[in-house]
Amino acid sequence: MTGSADRRRAPVRALLLAGVALGLLAGPALAQSGAPVPLFPQSRPADPLPASVTPSPDRPSPDPLAAPVTDGVGRSALPMDTPPVDGAGGDAPSPRAPSGMIVEELKAPDPDGVGTLRANEGGFPADLWAGTSRMEAEALLAGIPAGLTSPALRDGTRRLLLSVADLPAGEPAARSLVALRVEALTRIGDLSGADALLDMTNEPLKDEATATAWMELTWLAGDRERACARVGEFLGRFNHASWQKWQMVCQIGAGNTDMALLGIDILREQGDKDDIFFRLTETAAAGQKTPVKGVTEPSPAQLALMLASGRLPPPDLKVAAVGPLAALARAEQIPLVQRVGFAERAAVLGGMEAAALAAFYEQVEGGDAKAMTAAAARKATPLFRAQLVKALRAEPTPAAKAGLFKAAMLAGSTSQQAGTYGRLLLEQTADFRLTVGFAVVAPLVARLALLQDDPKAAAPWITLARDDYNANKDEGAFARLWPLAAAYGLVREVEIDKTRWLRDLGGNAARDQADQVLLILSALERTPDPLPPFADGSPVGGKSKAAVWLDAVALLGPEGVAGAAATDIAEIVANLNRAGLKDQARRIAVEAMATLLRPVG
Repeated sequence: MTGSADRRRAPVRALLLAGVALGLLAGPALAQSGAPVPLFPQSRPADPLPASVTPSPDRPSPDPLAAPVTDGVGRSALPMDTPPVDGAGGDAPSPRAPSGMIVEELKAPDPDGVGTLRANEGGFPADLWAGTSRMEAEALLAGIPAGLTSPALRDGTRRLLLSVADLPAGEPAARSLVALRVEALTRIGDLSGADALLDMTNEPLKDEATATAWMELTWLAGDRERACARVGEFLGRFNHASWQKWQMVCQIGAGNTDMALLGIDILREQGDKDDIFFRLTETAAAGQKTPVKGVTEPSPAQLALMLASGRLPPPDLKVAAVGPLAALARAEQIPLVQRVGFAERAAVLGGMEAAALAAFYEQVEGGDAKAMTAAAARKATPLFRAQLVKALRAEPTPAAKAGLFKAAMLAGSTSQQAGTYGRLLLEQTADFRLTVGFAVVAPLVARLALLQDDPKAAAPWITLARDDYNANKDEGAFARLWPLAAAYGLVREVEIDKTRWLRDLGGNAARDQADQVLLILSALERTPDPLPPFADGSPVGGKSKAAVWLDAVALLGPEGVAGAAATDIAEIVANLNRAGLKDQARRIAVEAMATLLRPVG
């Protein structure tokens, strides 16, 4: 710390530490037991309510259906021992229901079951937890992995977490289901989904782990003002030094360096040893903009402090979570080429919408369209994809656009085609014409539409691709498309000449590849067998729909179908079918088969 920084902070530190001392001398009634000292001014508590409430003579009697008087935080403003009013004595008869009617108290809906999706709106059925205990449900939700690269897994998990649900049987543990759901949504990069649940209930943010996950993703995803607006609330609620650090991040971002420096003193006196965070704070307060060195794996708060102070992170920075990747993509002090790479990685994890990714692509310098078309298969870098998409979006001629589209498809992975990158490409196919001249890209357009779960858009392109196949003009492209189309019922497997199919895939060298595809497709198409009974002959109770889905997510993990064996995928698909989750089974099967059937240039 520089001498000038010491001189600047000394008066503020003396005054505020004196205030802290006075608070401690005031006795236990005013002291906080071990809680972090808030660095923002705290709101003044409301004046105490009167001991009793008596209607004025000219005020009508309260409406029995009106909302109860509260103290502003949900508690009744009427004390439990409020005496009778308007002369009503203790012997007055209590209201009675008409004879033959039973009056039951209406209970508020349990926030654990709230959601934004019902079954007819794309959600899971309300009985999604039927057959799973409360304890098992909590463990399954807590076990949802971060960094899901499979759009099929991520979309299915998002739908489950946002579904209106009947609660599983059993007593709740320490954490609520809705808090676990919001936390899981942040882990898979779905901040809008988390906010949608928070719009329905604020209960999740009373859970510290959930509040931490929300705070980190909200700030790092770019909504710093909204995150900082709540940091004082969280600091007052939770007993952890991490909230003081987030408060200091917000203070540095707002230019309030003296308070941030005071925070270092308070944290050190509390025994905190985060020297990296303290050095970053001191450097930021001194206005230094030199690149950061030696911090290759920063915590979310450390990374936020680097970015809030406008410093360049280390070139060997190791980050993999969606929030940090999104934050680095938006950091203007980082060279554009690197930011495009961060943006693509964030998009693969679900943390970058199509419009935002397109905005990054539009900032790069354009390349030669003809050269890019020829180099697509061997030069698949973030910068190259950005140049391709920029050229594709700007090209006015449908024929030339088709060539760029093919190059962009060859330059993208299956998970990219099924995700945000693919949505950008699919938008550009609206200019294509269903004519023989576009038959060369028909299999690619159909593949993309199916990976985007849009069979209606795929259907006419499948027809055009099949016509080219029947005329022996498709150069094997239909061989890599028809299993995906068959998964949606748009092609019948019995219509395919398997001998020709194997030849088009590459002959005997492709036999194992073909066998894996057929194994997955057959698991999707056949009616699943019931589970065998136990040894004593008693039937096996099936798992809940939620448990079957989350077991699949846990088994496939962050890598999704790309890292799984075909036998495992076939078993997962069969289990999902057996549980009645046909749509989710199809998405996984299509993504897996598309990974095996990569298009060739």
